[in-house]
Amino acid sequence: MDSPTFASFITPEGIIVAGGLITALVQLIKTVVPMVDEKVSGAVLAFGGATLLYIATAAVLGVPTPDAALTIIASWLACATASVGTYSTIRTVRA
Repeated sequence: MDSPTFASFITPEGIIVAGGLITALVQLIKTVVPMVDEKVSGAVLAFGGATLLYIATAAVLGVPTPDAALTIIASWLACATASVGTYSTIRTVRA
């Protein structure tokens, strides 16, 4: 993948990139705003970030068919699972 586009977020490679972007963004937010780190889990932020990213993806690409909706939902599920899993793992390691 040369550069991330909304269309690329529904490809296997794009899902990985999206998960990395969300994970990095959540970590940045938690580092820059300590109050967020204390009150909101990284897993919740990752879930929300993945949801917002794939809502934006659906809005940009459109959802003309049920198959297109399924592709976006499956991509969101894979990305959210990976992002949330990262923060669950971090929490387990820290405990």
